[in-house]
Amino acid sequence: MSEITAPRPVSFASLVQQFFTEYLMTQRALSPRTIASYRDAMLLFLDFARKRLGKMPTSLNLADIEPGLILAFLDHLEHERHNSVRSRNLRLTALRAFLKFAARRDVSSFYVIEQALGGKRTTPPSKNFSDTQVSLNFF
Repeated sequence: MSEITAPRPVSFASLVQQFFTEYLMTQRALSPRTIASYRDAMLLFLDFARKRLGKMPTSLNLADIEPGLILAFLDHLEHERHNSVRSRNLRLTALRAFLKFAARRDVSSFYVIEQALGGKRTTPPSKNFSDTQVSLNFF
C-alpha cells in the first residue's frame, strides 16, 4: 500500500518572490508603477510584521498573517504614518492580492488565508440564527 503524503508548504519567501516575478509581472503584466506600489506596500507590511511579531521576514509564514495583524497594520498606516484612507486602501489591496495568490499556491494554508482575508463563520451555524457568531468582514 502506498502512502499519500501532503505536499510540503511553499515557503513564505518563495511565495513573495513568485507573486512579483511570476504573477504580477508575467501573468498580469501590470505596469512598473503598479508593481512598485505593491512592492512598497509589501515592504511596509513586512517591516511592520517584523517589529510587531519579532520575526524577520524570512522567518514569517502565512499563519502569522492574522486579521489582528492586518488591522494593526492599517491602523499604523493611518495614524502613525499619516497615510490617507486612499493610500491605506491601496496598501490593503496589494496585501489582499498577495494573500489570494498565496491561497492558490499553498492550498494547505487556505483556511488561514481565508481568515486573514475577512474571516467566515467563527462557529458552526445553529438553528437559532441569533446564537450564530459571524465575524465582521473588514476585507
